[in-house]
Amino acid sequence: MARRHDEPLEVAAGPGPGIRGATGTAGTAVEEGPRSFVWRGRRYAVCAVLDSWQERRAWWREVGEHPGGAPDTERRVWRVEARPPAGTVGVFDLGRDDDHWLLLRAHD
Repeated sequence: MARRHDEPLEVAAGPGPGIRGATGTAGTAVEEGPRSFVWRGRRYAVCAVLDSWQERRAWWREVGEHPGGAPDTERRVWRVEARPPAGTVGVFDLGRDDDHWLLLRAHD
């Protein structure tokens, strides 16, 4: 079961493990994405990127908040396995809207 959160996150992004089972030349990471994130005061290290996709956002809720025009209509999402320093691995969906990161869902 997934719990929806939509909470802002501090994310360290960059070349990471890539999507599990997919590699570039000589085993390099396929795509830049989240490497670690801080949620509710705890830092989580991303162990694996399970998947990545684009999804539609409720952009119409934010039209008045963007003086330069309408916000992006889609967001990039990464499903990751991540672990805090002392704890078990969890599965999280992290989304990026413009330059803001959100924890979208935490899976049980």
